[in-house]
Amino acid sequence: MAADEVVEGASAPLPRLTSKYMREMYPSYLELVQAQVFFRHGERSPVQMRLFPEKDWPFCDRSNYLHSEFMKAIGRFVPKEEPMPVPDTDMMMKKKRQGDSSKEEGKDDASCYTKKTATMKTGLEYERAKWSLRLGTASLDSRTNGENCSRDPRMCNAGQLTDVGLQSLERVGGYLRELYVDKLGILPRAIDSADTSRPVSDWLYIRATDYSRVLQSTFALLTGLYPQRTANGANSDSNESTLPTASFDGDFLRRFPIHTRMHNMETMHGNFACYNFIKQFVDPPISKARELKWIDDVYRQATQLESIGPAVKRILDKPHFGSTFHPVYDELQSLVAHGVPLPHDVNHDLLASLGRVAYHQWTEPTQLLSGQRLGFSRLIREVAATMAQAADYSQARTKGAEGSGSGSGSGGAGLPPRLGEQQRKGDLLLSVDGGIREETPSEIPRIPKLALYGAHDITVGPLAIVMGSQTREWLPFASALTFELFRDKTDGSHYVRAQLNDQVLQVATCEPFGKHHPKLGSSVCTLDAFFEHVQPLLASDADIGAECGNFPTIE
Repeated sequence: MAADEVVEGASAPLPRLTSKYMREMYPSYLELVQAQVFFRHGERSPVQMRLFPEKDWPFCDRSNYLHSEFMKAIGRFVPKEEPMPVPDTDMMMKKKRQGDSSKEEGKDDASCYTKKTATMKTGLEYERAKWSLRLGTASLDSRTNGENCSRDPRMCNAGQLTDVGLQSLERVGGYLRELYVDKLGILPRAIDSADTSRPVSDWLYIRATDYSRVLQSTFALLTGLYPQRTANGANSDSNESTLPTASFDGDFLRRFPIHTRMHNMETMHGNFACYNFIKQFVDPPISKARELKWIDDVYRQATQLESIGPAVKRILDKPHFGSTFHPVYDELQSLVAHGVPLPHDVNHDLLASLGRVAYHQWTEPTQLLSGQRLGFSRLIREVAATMAQAADYSQARTKGAEGSGSGSGSGGAGLPPRLGEQQRKGDLLLSVDGGIREETPSEIPRIPKLALYGAHDITVGPLAIVMGSQTREWLPFASALTFELFRDKTDGSHYVRAQLNDQVLQVATCEPFGKHHPKLGSSVCTLDAFFEHVQPLLASDADIGAECGNFPTIE
């Protein structure tokens, strides 16, 4: 299957940057001040393989290699001659107290914490990617017995970014390069990592959740944004597939400062430490969902399938966090994303219906103001604060208060201030000199021209809903939500536009006269109208904590 066939069929659609599109979206009287891009990771293997538990997923040759390079770079690669790390006993005891059943199934929590490595025909050692780093604790999601950890370098773990997903994010990065480098020129054409007077962090902020599939997706997007080639590659005489032209290694991490956070500090998952938020997702019974006629129709159609109906019924009838339908949709959609045929009696209309039910269940709480506030107040606060800093700096530069420094954050007078502490709270740097560590004062990013946030469907979807998205479909892999901040050169006023993939979002607050750009319409909000729109969602940590309530005591 050709790469262009894969990405067009499975990942999110992106606009074609034609001359007409650029004239309409980026007229000459607007200056793009900043873009913040939240992107979902690329295609992956199913998070849980329930319909087809014996099916192999041989789509991770390149992904596994990149994971090994990355783990070596941050000092977490475990060669096959060395013993496995000692598991985090506190975490294991916590899981036992919470009723984790993996021990009853004869599974070892730590057996695949960091995979034992195997050797490719090229002599390179590799290890398969885990779901996440979990920043020093035993994996929360290890579910594979050590004896069954495949040593085939093509095979994927559950929930692992695949080579197809890497291609999709490289495509997104290429799109961002064409738009922000080639056409608008707000970013430098190339990065000279040897030029310490112009660090990337002067104009680019990169953050990703600690999931392996998100970190690798971030890598792939950056290689599309700034392509590079290295000498690394497979032996031409071997049967291995071609290895990456760029490596997720120490040189890459020196070039691109990527931030992540401890799980309990991460704002891109939704606030699942909030009781009044999380209780809306806990084990919704199928009987409740089937009270809606259209969902009952989908349930009956799916459970009556000749090929997988009984398995579907077992899954749907068992309560599942967030959505009872999502595990079925996810596994089937992962087949489609990798060119694997669906069962003979599963058509794409049914698959789309399963996705709509899953999206309805997962996003229903965030359709409400209370759900948006409890779940995503912290994240929206970070977005708004970063935007406000950029607008203030833009205005100051216009007035000449900060000199005439380079618009792309080069050295000299007029450098932007450092990014505010509020937006960086909990940030850790993926570093080759200290693994995962806090930044030094000189490493703190400045107000970015471009901010990249590697995230998930449950990040991009709710944020898009906040900004007026009316979609009812599960978000495709590699979906991107962009917040763009503009300055009108004629009067110096600032405006905001939000776009989900190829669709510009309409924000209801911005529709009245005076709250949007007079020439570009209601999709381009005044900055004040944007802040007015998100204001009901903003609250201090103390206020959100009070509104979240307390988890009930378990006897």
